[in-house]
Amino acid sequence: MLRSAAPRSSLLLPLATLLVALGALLAAPPAWADTPAKPTSKPVDRHYIRKVLPSKFPAKDKNTVIESRVDVSRDVKEINEGKAKQGNASGTVTWTLNKRTYGAHSNGTLFPIRGAGFHELNRGAYKALEVYNKFKDTPRAKEIMDKIGIPPADRKAALKAHKAG
Repeated sequence: MLRSAAPRSSLLLPLATLLVALGALLAAPPAWADTPAKPTSKPVDRHYIRKVLPSKFPAKDKNTVIESRVDVSRDVKEINEGKAKQGNASGTVTWTLNKRTYGAHSNGTLFPIRGAGFHELNRGAYKALEVYNKFKDTPRAKEIMDKIGIPPADRKAALKAHKAG
């Protein structure tokens, strides 16, 4: 008795249905994900390493800056799509995804807090980064930092951020 070599159609339909369902599950946001109450937007320029220049932005006590390799636009998009984990830090709404945590101001503007591609700097290190971005790692930069009294630890943190740029 000879059997037909054609595939059985009764097997193809369940297989196709399974693949479609699996695709929908993989594309859906995780069960724990939330969407923001209002759409989020990218951080302001003072949080991007290469945009930190002398006297352009005020140095705060704590400053987190972002390396240029970080795809912030993708992070913002994914947060707005509900693909990030929402949290709360001292009354501030936070969003965590891609090994990074952002805070959100009440208007929806994000700011970096910690994570991959972020550098947490104190006021002195932020001021040193301003100098490195303008003068690079040169004797002139050292002279300026000596004059304004930036300690070696702050210079080291700033130079690490500057080089990671």
